[in-house]
Amino acid sequence: MAKLEIILSHEEVHANIPYSLICMTRYGSCWNTMRRKRRWKMEFTEAEREAASALFSKAQSWTVGRGVPDTVRMSTKTYELWQKLGAFCGSL
Repeated sequence: MAKLEIILSHEEVHANIPYSLICMTRYGSCWNTMRRKRRWKMEFTEAEREAASALFSKAQSWTVGRGVPDTVRMSTKTYELWQKLGAFCGSL
């Protein structure tokens, strides 16, 4: 079975992935609340929480580090996790 990949341009990443919101939330004060910790365990599986740690690093790099590259490749599963993280962070 072939693994589907999404290839996004720099502009498409800005338009479709809420990496800045995720970065600001993850490294902000609201991340250390018990409310967030309870929801995090309820809404994300162990595998998603582990995969999210890499996305947090990438979000930080894109926001305050090197910036978004010209092209970004990811699996559809990773793209869906970006969206889920964005919704979660936006709701905090």
